[in-house]
Amino acid sequence: MSEENKISRRDAMKGMAVAVGAVAVGSMMGAGTAMAAGKCPGTTPKATLSYQDHPKGKDHCAVCANFIAPHCCKVVAGPVSSNGYCLAFTQKSA
Repeated sequence: MSEENKISRRDAMKGMAVAVGAVAVGSMMGAGTAMAAGKCPGTTPKATLSYQDHPKGKDHCAVCANFIAPHCCKVVAGPVSSNGYCLAFTQKSA
């Protein structure tokens, strides 16, 4: 390989960083598109997580770290109620 065709380590690292960033942005845009199309990103069936449409004491979807307003969840498949509750509940940090 001639000297002028060699790629420096720095240039190679820059190229990899750009590629990784592009993949990350593309995957985030894909999730946004799915939610815009009415599909929530969660994949675990409601029954598996004992989902219910009412709160468990003070715990409910609207204060869960997994809740995506107005009706999606990062864990539970399908639409959820902001007043619902499931075993994947994780209190939002302040």
